[in-house]
Amino acid sequence: MLEFRKLELSDKDIIEPYLAHDGEIMADRTFASLYIWRQRYDVKICIKNGILYFNGTEYDGKRTYYMPLSLRDGYIKEAFEEIEADAAEYGMDYQVVLVTSAVRAELEEIFEDKYVCFEDRDSFDYLYNASDLRELRGRKYQAKRNHINKFKSIYDGRWRYEAIEGDEHRRAIKDYTRKWSEARGVDGYQKDYELELQAIEQALDHMNELDIRGGIIWIDDQVAAYTLGAVTNNGKAMDVLFEKADTSYEGSYTAINNMFVVNACEGIEIINREEDLGIAGLRTAKLSYNPVKLTEKHIVMPKRGEA
Repeated sequence: MLEFRKLELSDKDIIEPYLAHDGEIMADRTFASLYIWRQRYDVKICIKNGILYFNGTEYDGKRTYYMPLSLRDGYIKEAFEEIEADAAEYGMDYQVVLVTSAVRAELEEIFEDKYVCFEDRDSFDYLYNASDLRELRGRKYQAKRNHINKFKSIYDGRWRYEAIEGDEHRRAIKDYTRKWSEARGVDGYQKDYELELQAIEQALDHMNELDIRGGIIWIDDQVAAYTLGAVTNNGKAMDVLFEKADTSYEGSYTAINNMFVVNACEGIEIINREEDLGIAGLRTAKLSYNPVKLTEKHIVMPKRGEA
């Protein structure tokens, strides 16, 4: 049986080598993301025989695990047998999420027809060259440059960009996000907004410990947009955790996207702008920035749980 415990801030140095070992750039492998969303997804961990296991919120009556990770090769068979035994202790079916394409292929080779695998397209992460988002060169980014130039022209002398550093910035973002959430509470997603606000507050309260950087745009001394991102993959990538903008300010989203990369991503090679959740407009927006790769994710479960 796997003995899981709640994820703690002090686990960062322990598990980050596991998270980055196979080189996959995935939002769900960013320690900051795991930590700030730990209550929402009931994230728990267990390390046994050099393998890192995750247990999360049950879904559709199934015990849910994240893809196990290790610093050694050849661990997949042992890890999935451990997961199966752990689920059996609870008398439950189970699923393993966030499975990479490489591990899916390995499972199909080792276990043949034991598992059914689903591509989780709505959860694919969008990866971009930081230099592309910083410089916005060429015809494919002409519209983005136009939006930014128009933003600067309309709000000339009224806007400023600042790194998120002090208590003033943190208070302003918390207040802005709280009002943003309350304004949208009528759409039936108030609980989700409350949980997101908790995660944002956690990110702001632990920026240094979680390697989080942020940027904020003010217009007339009011918050117009902000971004929070976490450095991950041994400093190679930036995971954009949150990005919000007041759309009454024309071009605010395009502006904060670019300004954050220009000002907060020195030395970063890859920007991970995370998944589109299957939302058509969000998918279109993410594709419009010309990703260099989509991080594929799969869901795996025993065939008996296929129904």
